[in-house]
Amino acid sequence: MNIDGLDELDNKILTVIEKNARLSYSDIGEQVGLSRVSVKTRMDAMEKRGIIEGYYTKINAESAPEGHRFFLEVITEPGQYEEVIDRIASQQVIKRVYAVSGECRLLVEGFASKRLQYENFMRNIKNNAKGVRSMVTMDAHYPIKNVYGGVDYESLAERRAKAAAADATVAEQPNASE
Repeated sequence: MNIDGLDELDNKILTVIEKNARLSYSDIGEQVGLSRVSVKTRMDAMEKRGIIEGYYTKINAESAPEGHRFFLEVITEPGQYEEVIDRIASQQVIKRVYAVSGECRLLVEGFASKRLQYENFMRNIKNNAKGVRSMVTMDAHYPIKNVYGGVDYESLAERRAKAAAADATVAEQPNASE
């Protein structure tokens, strides 16, 4: 991990906890050459700055014996875009919602642990289709590559905050082509 604006020790701490956030401050300190108190102080400071946003358990629902991953391409009515996003993103089976190129288009990823859960979700979406111009459903058969491993979900507000922070970071960096 190498984040511009952080010193070498903070970057080392981030590299260690990125691999295992359950380590104790003492264990992290042993790996980066700091005391337990120094590690805690630095991590607290990075939390306050928003660099560390939390510590999560990554659950791989795909390891369950049953499960159904699916994707939806949704085109909304222009005046209903945000309402459709909120309605879809609030569903338990939905794991990711992407704004994609094209007017009022979404790519939605979902995972239902049981086929009945998937069928109920699809019935609900079709019965409450206000604002949806068209929708294409694609069932995923098996992953070819998944660098993330499990199924993790962040709310729309969390994703927007991260995107805004990333945009601000990119805007602050000098352009390499200049």
